[in-house]
Amino acid sequence: MEFDSCVNPLNIIGQKRLQKDIVIATKFAAYPWRLTPGQFLNACNASIDRMQIEQIGIGQLHWSTANYAPLQEKALWDGLVAMHDKGLVRAVGVSNYGPKQLVKIYDYLKTRGVPLCTAQVQFSLLSVGEDQLEIKNICDSLGIRLIAYSPLGLGMLTGKYTPSNLPRGPRAFLFRQILPGLDPLFSSLEEIAQKRSKTIPQVAINWCICKGTIPIPGVKTVKQAEENLGALGWRLSSQELLQLEYAARESPQKMIQNIFQTR
Repeated sequence: MEFDSCVNPLNIIGQKRLQKDIVIATKFAAYPWRLTPGQFLNACNASIDRMQIEQIGIGQLHWSTANYAPLQEKALWDGLVAMHDKGLVRAVGVSNYGPKQLVKIYDYLKTRGVPLCTAQVQFSLLSVGEDQLEIKNICDSLGIRLIAYSPLGLGMLTGKYTPSNLPRGPRAFLFRQILPGLDPLFSSLEEIAQKRSKTIPQVAINWCICKGTIPIPGVKTVKQAEENLGALGWRLSSQELLQLEYAARESPQKMIQNIFQTR
């Protein structure tokens, strides 16, 4: 489970259960917010103080600077090493790293004796493409767990929205472009959901699980959290996976790629 480091999860869950059952992961912004390993240590200590815990489960670099400040990368990687060596985090991970940069940081951390635990990328029935599949294959070969963020396509795969019922804010423009072409995918999701006595979001999240990822759908209410839990404890069949993936390929528009993801 990933918490914003400004939120105190102990207000939500008892400390004893938190320590036993939940891995807290947080992300640290890269350059220009942080330039040196010492700044990562300071940010990590501040997060630990805010969350009133002894150690963060996974400390993640929020994005790579390869696209705009490549010379800054090594200092950021050293920040992950410093947090790990100081015992502030149990493990380290990255987010929005493309295939090439993922292999580079894995190799560098290995020379420093720090295993790369996780890689977090946008991954859903609406966003899976060649890069995402390549990242997944790399993770599998190197023993890195892939964390799928936006597994419901920013809410598009909840079934809640239609071309005439769009969310407020910036998402409305994106949804207006993509939703009209999703009829084949929603038809398959609904068919499987009814057969399984599940909801459309539960089927979409379970697809991510069946692809070997750890999905982290966003939640705003207890009801949403409870519904997401319905994606656990069962698995789509191989035929159902193929059905959903074929329907997704038939969609004329896909989710836009996160601008922070590198090659």
